[in-house]
Amino acid sequence: MSLADAAPATDDRNLDTPYPVTEEQVRSLHEDSWASLPGLLDADTVAKVRDALLAAEPRTTISGPDKPPADPNALLSHEGVAWRDPYLRSVATSPRLSSAVVALLEQADALFCQDISFFKPEGARAIPFHQDYSYWPFDRKGCVTLWIALVDMTPEMGPLRYLKSSHLEGPLGLIEPRDIRDAYPHLSDREVVGGKAMKAGDAQAHWELTLHGSRRNDGPGRREAVALRYIRSDTVYIGLTHPHYDQFGLEPGKRFVDNPNFPHLGPEGLIDPSRDDISDFTYETGDPGEP
Repeated sequence: MSLADAAPATDDRNLDTPYPVTEEQVRSLHEDSWASLPGLLDADTVAKVRDALLAAEPRTTISGPDKPPADPNALLSHEGVAWRDPYLRSVATSPRLSSAVVALLEQADALFCQDISFFKPEGARAIPFHQDYSYWPFDRKGCVTLWIALVDMTPEMGPLRYLKSSHLEGPLGLIEPRDIRDAYPHLSDREVVGGKAMKAGDAQAHWELTLHGSRRNDGPGRREAVALRYIRSDTVYIGLTHPHYDQFGLEPGKRFVDNPNFPHLGPEGLIDPSRDDISDFTYETGDPGEP
């Protein structure tokens, strides 16, 4: 077992307790395109996160050229809940998660920019390998996703899988619904990693350029996960339309950090708590997001 798969050095998973990121986990993310973060959240936090997500209005459409209606029997998804629910926001901006993010990014600070849940019932189809980069209005690389299991998962339920070191390929374009390896046959030689059993509260981290996907959910039960996304604090908005980012009054050419709607985080959590008030912000739901 590698250090990337080892249990954290402490059993204290309080949200005020930093997550003990190892050098091997940092290396794994930067060289292998992903990292395992076992024991990121405790059972009580996971239960409250699930409650917050299930209480929120789900998305009614999915992304793609035709933006078809979402099929709740195939995928139950929620987006932007942290801009509606103070508890999920407090988890995403806690010292626990903030410390992990800046350590993985090897940056002094970062911005929390998005949340989206993926609840896939038993029998839900496989998701082909793809990149997220083309969906987002960022001018540079350096977005990391924490994909957190909210239920115990067997490999047959379809935890995320990755093509090892695939983020080093750079942007490969928006290719859907086919597997990106059909367009770039040399990628078929890449080792598939991840996809192993996870406990509720375990997480996996990957880049926006990491090629990832999941197998069909063959059960037992619904596969439930939430993805929390963070960007470098020097990231600039490029104006690409997106139903989540369109809501914040962003100006093309301006930095995300200059917009007060995106929490600014350091290793100890919020850098400026005064700009983290969502009470006067109205988040519109029901629009499409990325798959």
